[in-house]
Amino acid sequence: MTEQEVNDIIKDLPIGAQLEVIMKNGDVIDVNLSSHETAAKEAKEYSEVKVPELPPALIVKGKRWASYRIELENISNIVRVG
Repeated sequence: MTEQEVNDIIKDLPIGAQLEVIMKNGDVIDVNLSSHETAAKEAKEYSEVKVPELPPALIVKGKRWASYRIELENISNIVRVG
């Protein structure tokens, strides 16, 4: 999905809304929305640590893990379930 398509879907959803994210590989992931921010992050360099550029992503909270990013290019559809 494009960043605009995802933003159009999530713009009116409250943080914490239950979603089913349908991936391009056919997986369906149950998650909660953690942020309305989907923009890519620029590469950064701190003293000896280099952080690579991060592509646009949906930030969610899963059942077993804390918040994490799902890259938008891997998403086929997003459905609100709760």
